[in-house]
Amino acid sequence: MALTTYEEIVNNFSTPTFVLAGPGTGKTYLLADRITRLLRNGVNKEKITVLTYTTDANQNMKETLTDQTGHFKLNFHELPNISTMHSLALTIVQEDPHSVNLLKTDLQVQGNEKIKRLIYRDAALILGLTEESSEEARECKQYGDCNQNPDRERCGICIKYWEIMSKCNRVDFDDQILFACKILEKSPTILKKYQLQAEHLLIDEYQDINTAQFRLIELLSRGKRKGLFVVGDDAQSIYAFRGGDPKFILRFQEDFLGSEIGKLNISRRCHENIMNDAFKVLEKYYTDWYGRPNIQFSVECGDQPYIYHVPSEITEARIVANIAKSAIQEKKDVLILAPKKGFFPLIIKELSKRCLYSDCQVSFLPKRIEIANRFLAWVEGPSNNFLTRLVIEDLINIGLAKVPGANKKKLKSEKSLYKRIEEETEIAKIWELVNKDSNFFNVVQQLEKANTTIVKIRDGLNSLLTAYSDHGEDPGEFAKQLSFVSGIWSDPLKLSQDICDVVRLLDSQIPVITGTVQLRTMRKAKGLQATVVIIVGLENDIIPDPDSNSDVVEQARLFYVSMTRAKESLYLFHSYRRPRGISYGPEWSDKQRSEFLDVLGRKSEWKGFRKNKK
Repeated sequence: MALTTYEEIVNNFSTPTFVLAGPGTGKTYLLADRITRLLRNGVNKEKITVLTYTTDANQNMKETLTDQTGHFKLNFHELPNISTMHSLALTIVQEDPHSVNLLKTDLQVQGNEKIKRLIYRDAALILGLTEESSEEARECKQYGDCNQNPDRERCGICIKYWEIMSKCNRVDFDDQILFACKILEKSPTILKKYQLQAEHLLIDEYQDINTAQFRLIELLSRGKRKGLFVVGDDAQSIYAFRGGDPKFILRFQEDFLGSEIGKLNISRRCHENIMNDAFKVLEKYYTDWYGRPNIQFSVECGDQPYIYHVPSEITEARIVANIAKSAIQEKKDVLILAPKKGFFPLIIKELSKRCLYSDCQVSFLPKRIEIANRFLAWVEGPSNNFLTRLVIEDLINIGLAKVPGANKKKLKSEKSLYKRIEEETEIAKIWELVNKDSNFFNVVQQLEKANTTIVKIRDGLNSLLTAYSDHGEDPGEFAKQLSFVSGIWSDPLKLSQDICDVVRLLDSQIPVITGTVQLRTMRKAKGLQATVVIIVGLENDIIPDPDSNSDVVEQARLFYVSMTRAKESLYLFHSYRRPRGISYGPEWSDKQRSEFLDVLGRKSEWKGFRKNKK
């Protein structure tokens, strides 16, 4: 029997509960209310575990509960265990790290995606396999559906990857969950401990979980299913690339027998015209959807989303900046969303001209500056295995030990490709000699039969360390060696260009008008909201992206999530012209608007010169 009222939902303690909560319907409030009622009904806080998907959501939940001007007014010491799923998993791993070949002392999470890809490649090359195989293994593990079989090529790569990670006493983002499940399944004592802490288990963003995360939830709730309370919305499932799947919502009643389903049907963020357009996208593309809810609106209805067609990306940036400025002057918050970060530099430039501050959370530092920063970090900590491995990759890509073929897809010579793979393999094999007494750099220094490339690497890194330690005797020598060894500034014009780019970047972030404009990629939109939301880049070879690993259905859900960040006004932009470096298609002009806009059933309004409405 469905739970039909809010009170029935929040007070259901007799069965597992799934709550379908669309955008802006108050899921954070619901979870906070559930927590408060449990505590006031005498439930020990040590028996309540709340799992959020992100650290931002985690912090928001704590603030909602402890805000002394808000509804709940809890003291901080009254809070139950509220953490991200990955944070809880790491705590479980620290209970018995030896069982997954790790040490408790200095166990840390390795969250750098570039390092992860590089170590996976090294693992594959050590086994005589290819870089393509390493990518398949890495992607397979991200889905969390690991049935380890050493005879399978992908599993063999993961096993070798874990050996390397064990040498560094590091665990990556995905392995926190996988290892926690292994430990819980192996140790009844540890499993019982965490089940007792999760007699009331509350889960946020259930639509984003993958197979491993489901496995963790199932293990924790196995002791007391009726305490399981999850909130989510299958229409907001946008993380298929890391295994997130709406199937876990759609089959909730099969996974947890006897469960009840409730729905939050009051929109407290988006007004009716925004939601109606957003629903049209789901109805067209997402056939497994629960269906358009019978929703009520607690906010006043506003204008339909504006659909603007502009002549170029330059005009788009100017109009977007003008809209943002007007909104900020009216004390309204603004969120600008784009399919990828390449859209932001032009927009930030135009915002800066209007004296607006940009909160982007994306680095636009020149690539050579990033490389220089990496080498500076390395000379201060050459014992760091991962930093050593990264700077060695820089050296064979563009530095003094350069080996052609950093981008293998552009290599036309089979001989050059073979040479590149051979050198990468020699470097990868260094991991086999790394141990607790000898780090990666030590091994490089001590290799007796090093080939020419590794000798160049060794000499270059040693010259950098020498220049760094002797900088008092010759202040300019380190800068000279850094430029020569890394290969980044052999041409003085490149150094001049990088300095000018950094100065422009810093100048663009000097605010004059009070107010901040947030810029995020559409993938980062979850959990955000703003009075005015602007989405750019809505052309048919950008979104849906024909080259994306995610299918058109997930991209439709991504557009839905992006649209439903808006509280009052929503602006949707597409351009007649777009640089090829931004678009995925070959055409740079006469771009067709996204098919997602076609579903809305309205023509675009031309915002430019001499162009008929389309």
